[in-house]
Amino acid sequence: MPRLWMTLSGLFGAIGVAMAAWSAHGLTAFVPPDELAQAISRANTANQYLLFHALALLGVGMAQRQAPSPWLFLAGVLFALGMLGFAGGLYALRIFAGIHTGPTVYIVPIGGACLILGWVALAVAGWRMR
Repeated sequence: MPRLWMTLSGLFGAIGVAMAAWSAHGLTAFVPPDELAQAISRANTANQYLLFHALALLGVGMAQRQAPSPWLFLAGVLFALGMLGFAGGLYALRIFAGIHTGPTVYIVPIGGACLILGWVALAVAGWRMR
């Protein structure tokens, strides 16, 4: 499993850097001027969360190599799902598609909850280490 988490960390990190660059240079071509400030704010939030949690996932992979744990595995799963739901939801639903109502809007807060629970699982893994 360390290989999976470290690979996903690299992929999410690369996507985070690419999206940050695109947000700074290309977002204006896709978003109407009256929605631009909010789109930039959302993109910055998604970029930060994606990059921070890519590093967290790298840490999970490194820790899993030293002391495999089901709690570390759970933290990795929750971080990966959280990045997809939270950052991916902000990019895909809120920025690109402009969706603000309906059942799909719950993807972002569910992703955020996964990120929080990922940190809790990481804390439990740390507490249980020998």
